[in-house]
Amino acid sequence: MRLQPTFATLPSGLKLHYRVQGNPAGPWLVLLNGLLSDTTMWAGVLPGLADRHRILTFDSRGQGKSDAPLEGPYPTALLASEAWELFQALGVLRPWLIGLSNGSAMSLELLTTHPWAFAGGVLTSAMPRSDFAMSLKTEHWARCLEVGGPLMQFDAVAPFLWGDAFLEARHGVLRAYHQVVTGGAGRPQHGNLHQIRGTLGWDIRDRLDRIQAPVLLLSGAEDLLTPPWKCQETAHRIPHSRFEVVPGIGHAYPVEDPKGFVARVRDFMLEVGPGLADTQN
Repeated sequence: MRLQPTFATLPSGLKLHYRVQGNPAGPWLVLLNGLLSDTTMWAGVLPGLADRHRILTFDSRGQGKSDAPLEGPYPTALLASEAWELFQALGVLRPWLIGLSNGSAMSLELLTTHPWAFAGGVLTSAMPRSDFAMSLKTEHWARCLEVGGPLMQFDAVAPFLWGDAFLEARHGVLRAYHQVVTGGAGRPQHGNLHQIRGTLGWDIRDRLDRIQAPVLLLSGAEDLLTPPWKCQETAHRIPHSRFEVVPGIGHAYPVEDPKGFVARVRDFMLEVGPGLADTQN
């Protein structure tokens, strides 16, 4: 039986799609999506985390089943503030934040704005700003979406998102999934475009030293979009953070190797706070 979608209405009137699953007695864990994706990107990760954690997945504005207002763009800081409002509405207390790419950028916004509110974070592909090279890439993707639709955009994005071996083995499946997420069921394109262009000019470098929670930063060795040498700057600016490069992985570690990703998440949680991953809030 397919579960009916659940929604929370924020003070602004915006409706966000969310789902809470896993262990209702476990500590909170929030999964934050990357751009051009929805909550289904975490399908491979959930089985390895749901036994110990109460897990919140949600679509930001413009993603999945959430509202996509016509006015844009959607700045990263706005997406993070709406995530915080969702946490308050659902009673999510001291969660771990698990982010990928723009979900990691949202996590950095949350960790700097509310430094004592989180148990920790595991962030993949987390650059500290959208630099000139990133702006060129993302604007190109936006133009591909406008001119040629989701499939043209996929062909422009794909080489940056996944490692070579994974992409070669899964290209057809990934392309079909991308079309469904970004353009399926008559979904308007403006939400995707506003999310993409909302990343332009984002820069959090001068605030990263405010983070108090333990943070593990992961970077795929084959990541062409947010390469390790750029993500490492994020680690340098966060007190007591850890930075690890994962061999054979591209940009989307939780998608390419969900079991390996879960193992790193669980090991880090247990290491920084013995028993933390198994205690109740």
